[in-house]
Amino acid sequence: MVEGWNVEGVAVGKTRARFLYTTIPYHLFFVDGLLVDTGPLSLHREIEPFLAGLPIEQVVLTHLHEDHCGLASWLAGLGVPIFCPEVSLPEAAREPRLPLYRRLTWGRRPAFPASPLTDTVRTEHHEFQVVRAPGHTPRHVLFYEAEHGWLFTGDFFLSARPKVVFMEEDLAATLDSLKRIETLGVRLLFDAHAGPLYGGARLLARKRAFLEELGGRVAALRREGLDDRAIDRRLFPHRPAITFVSRGEWSSLRMVQTAPVPEGARRDPSRERPGEDSKPG
Repeated sequence: MVEGWNVEGVAVGKTRARFLYTTIPYHLFFVDGLLVDTGPLSLHREIEPFLAGLPIEQVVLTHLHEDHCGLASWLAGLGVPIFCPEVSLPEAAREPRLPLYRRLTWGRRPAFPASPLTDTVRTEHHEFQVVRAPGHTPRHVLFYEAEHGWLFTGDFFLSARPKVVFMEEDLAATLDSLKRIETLGVRLLFDAHAGPLYGGARLLARKRAFLEELGGRVAALRREGLDDRAIDRRLFPHRPAITFVSRGEWSSLRMVQTAPVPEGARRDPSRERPGEDSKPG
């Protein structure tokens, strides 16, 4: 069942996917005919009735991971236009092969027809700026509504102090994106997993501070002669279950490998290759 409520005119729907012995929350956001991300196929029995009760006129996607666009094919079949970054159109047109743990948690991500996002998304009463925000993925985008200070972040934020990141994430790119977003005056974040979060600018600043601190600590340990695996063991001694189940797709090692390098230090691109433990299925 989807739990629904309203935040400043934005309809919010919360549901949960099962993963091992826990659950992962997922939030849907709808405002003025616009749905931001669709939710996963694994939860279609809960989500489809919720979405069917909304007057959806268009769907915009922050990125193409299966939990964010697993129901795009279903909505497209109902005649709803789907928009994603132009560089992601070829990806949308084919169904990816997903590792088992992701299929069990989120389901498949069927191919779907999509049109390219422009710089601005307009509804009857709102205008959303499309903000490129590489980090969680290289092609991730956000949707910013300046009048209300809303920022729809997909998986870009998640936490101010992450303990693991996905294998596609580049924390140096995340930091660069955070620096650009600071100028927007964000008041309210709409995060796909954490939900609506007030104090958006403060939360984004906390994440920036954490990444800068992490980069400094990693750089210092490299100067002592530690390699990235040794640094990972030093900074993150406890391995969460997701690292083992995902075969390294979610890891703290990736955080070390892509930690932002302090100004004046030299970045080694060879450290940024994802998944030395394993590669995606």
